[in-house]
Amino acid sequence: MKRVRISAWAWRLALYWLLGVMLASGGAQASPAEAPAAAGRGYVEQARLAAHGRELVLSGWAAPEQGNVFLTNLIVQVGGCEVYRGRLAGASARPDVVAATGRTAWLHSGFQLRVQLPRGLPSGTQALQVKGRLGDGREFDLETPAGTITIPLSPSPSGVALGMLVLALAVPLALLTWRRRARQVGHRGWLALAAVAPFVLLVASGTTGSSMALLLAEPAVTTGSMQPWAGEPRVIRSDEWQVYTPLALAQAAHVPPFPVINRNLGSDGQNMLVMGMTAVPVAHASALAKPATWGFFFLDTRHALAWAWWLPIWGGLLAVWLWLRRLLGLAGEPAAALAAGAVLAPYSVAFSFWPAYLLMFLALGFWAADRALMARSLPARMGWGGLLGWSVAGYALVLYPAWQLSLATLAVPLALAWWWHERRRWDWHWHLWPAVAAAALVGGLLLGSWWLDAREAVSIMQATVYPGQRASEAGGDIDRWFLFKGWLNPLTLHANLGSMVPVDAASYPFLWLASGAGVLWAAWRTRRVSPLPLVLLGFAAFALGFQFLGYPAWLTRLTLWNVVTVYRLDLALGVAQLVLLGWLMAQPRAAAGVPWRGLALAVALLTAAHALWAYWRMPLDVADGLPGGFVLLSALTAATAAYLLVCQHWRAFWAVYLGWVLAAVLPFHPLGQAPRALALDGALAAAGIS
Repeated sequence: MKRVRISAWAWRLALYWLLGVMLASGGAQASPAEAPAAAGRGYVEQARLAAHGRELVLSGWAAPEQGNVFLTNLIVQVGGCEVYRGRLAGASARPDVVAATGRTAWLHSGFQLRVQLPRGLPSGTQALQVKGRLGDGREFDLETPAGTITIPLSPSPSGVALGMLVLALAVPLALLTWRRRARQVGHRGWLALAAVAPFVLLVASGTTGSSMALLLAEPAVTTGSMQPWAGEPRVIRSDEWQVYTPLALAQAAHVPPFPVINRNLGSDGQNMLVMGMTAVPVAHASALAKPATWGFFFLDTRHALAWAWWLPIWGGLLAVWLWLRRLLGLAGEPAAALAAGAVLAPYSVAFSFWPAYLLMFLALGFWAADRALMARSLPARMGWGGLLGWSVAGYALVLYPAWQLSLATLAVPLALAWWWHERRRWDWHWHLWPAVAAAALVGGLLLGSWWLDAREAVSIMQATVYPGQRASEAGGDIDRWFLFKGWLNPLTLHANLGSMVPVDAASYPFLWLASGAGVLWAAWRTRRVSPLPLVLLGFAAFALGFQFLGYPAWLTRLTLWNVVTVYRLDLALGVAQLVLLGWLMAQPRAAAGVPWRGLALAVALLTAAHALWAYWRMPLDVADGLPGGFVLLSALTAATAAYLLVCQHWRAFWAVYLGWVLAAVLPFHPLGQAPRALALDGALAAAGIS
């Protein structure tokens, strides 16, 4: 009994001691003199919106109060929604903060942060809150004087426009998936569904890939709504959004509209017939050969701009598809892959599809000439001859000699090789001459009418230092590594790397070594040599020699290549390679064997070795911007494509080739709805400017 009483007293003493400790600690926590120190301090000096209201740029300084913890994250909230939580990299020196606070440890406390705002963020004035987070989990608020940020209305496609976009993509994909059903529709129905229907839907939706949102950004002469739904406008495409698009709009706004001489431009006006590429709308007979401008004559501004954007793409796809099917005897799907490789190539996309527009006229001219030679009736031959003349006029009025002359140099021997192959099928009877006459009449009338009203402006242009007197090109100015640059386009098309901007980086993914090996392998198997691949390889040798070695002045003058710049030969070389690939696809498949596999493996290894050699030859300002892993991936992709090409695994080859191309080009242009109308800026209108 005695032990029990001692044990009870012990438990009571322990309980009293525990309560005393708890009360003492609670009192200490409640003491205001011992409140925890602030976690940190900071100040948001600038908070602004950039990139058309979708990018928040913050700058200021932030630092922890205690030196034994680190500032690990910034947390940004807009309208109560967290839009960013992440680390800070590259803190900047802030001696002014040290001078103001006396805290030398806060020297490297400066920051600048770019935050991509979500498109679902409500528009209008929203509260802005910025917090710092320390490594021990504590957070503190940064002082933000403004406290708010005004979010512009986020553009989004209407239900109708979105439906049209979906249908425009669904139609060709459905035909590709259900190709057996597509064949039952018939040749004409297939074309209408595969090319015409998507074009009509895209124009009706009013969407465009133009970067003219930069034109309408403040300060601007005109105002209008043009915010892209996806992607960002490209400053590098200034010749599209800053030159040709505003000139087309200036033509429509002129009174009377679409003049030959626009009196609103310059003191003496500007002759608008000398605008090349896809040109601008002019009420003139030559406008019949400028189909990209037709929409301005019967559509409102929104749909006319959509017409001008989409016609080079879908017109190019359709024309190249028709031409290569006939030239190479390919089925619809292989010819479609080749057409996509030509029209959607990074080089075409980087120049706003102007190369595709020129290629459309070339392909239509070839196709029309073939149809005229195959036609049996006189009216049919004259009709196809008229289309040939129209194509020649359209080709000439693009007015860019570097592309036109290099493509023509390829087209002439290619036409001769085609004639040699088809000489027994083409009809050379007397009624061919009316077709030639129709071509000469249509082309002559269109170009003659243009020359009568443009010759004075052309004469003035020829007297200029540039571009008029730029006629002394000798070649030999290309670095050796440029042949590999097309395989780097998933990165280089979207960044300025030192001396190389996206339009200079853009190219075709070239595979000349594999293509040449494929031709030699086919010649060895069949024991005969076709003139078509010889012409293509011969042109490639001539063009590459001009690029890398250069030619004497007498030869460049004789071939007219004295006006061809070496940096604009990618289009002709790309077309030559794609036609050569099509010819290889049309050849009988080789039987599997050790020599065939060994050749393919050797070509793949040489392709990868050339890619790495090209990387080592790059200027450091370019190479430093290319991650080594990406270069290695590009080399492996090129080697894989080369192996599949020589092995004639065409489905896998096009999956790799077109997949790489689409990965580069799909994010390049923005996508948005063109403005329905434009208005003069309010300040200019108030000043009496009209």
